[in-house]
Amino acid sequence: MMHARHSRHQQHGATLLVALVFLVVLGLLTMTSMQATRLQLRMSNNEESRVSALQAAQAMTDAIAATPSMTPVMGGIGFTLCTPDGDACDRESLFMPAGDLEDEVTDGNLTAEAVISSPPGSPPPRGLGYSADKFGATGFAVTSTYNRADEGRGRATVNAGLVVLTPTL
Repeated sequence: MMHARHSRHQQHGATLLVALVFLVVLGLLTMTSMQATRLQLRMSNNEESRVSALQAAQAMTDAIAATPSMTPVMGGIGFTLCTPDGDACDRESLFMPAGDLEDEVTDGNLTAEAVISSPPGSPPPRGLGYSADKFGATGFAVTSTYNRADEGRGRATVNAGLVVLTPTL
């Protein structure tokens, strides 16, 4: 009888040891899970910044395409239109209409450039449904860049081609 009682006391110590091992393993699993979660959070923040930057650059490109006054047909191949304070610019006529991104252009975070890429008065591309004797076409290569990478808010560039049709007189 006495031997059974002594064995039971030893088992209490073993239970404590097993419980401590389980707690250590559980703590390690928790720390690993927290590190993985933190990494996933950083990855999702980076993706959100990338997508936001791409959307801002695309919005600028869309604004240029939707506003004919921003792409006047003047000069020849290589004539460059840009946002204010643009480098190697012939005319600063590109802007962002009033709204959320207007301040980004003012602050220099959102820039754009439209370069004449085909001679003014060229025949319109086929498939547009316009008569070559009634309209002339001028091609522009449009590049919009959003850059706030130094603040961790992303950088993106969108390139697009734009054809401006003008009636021939």
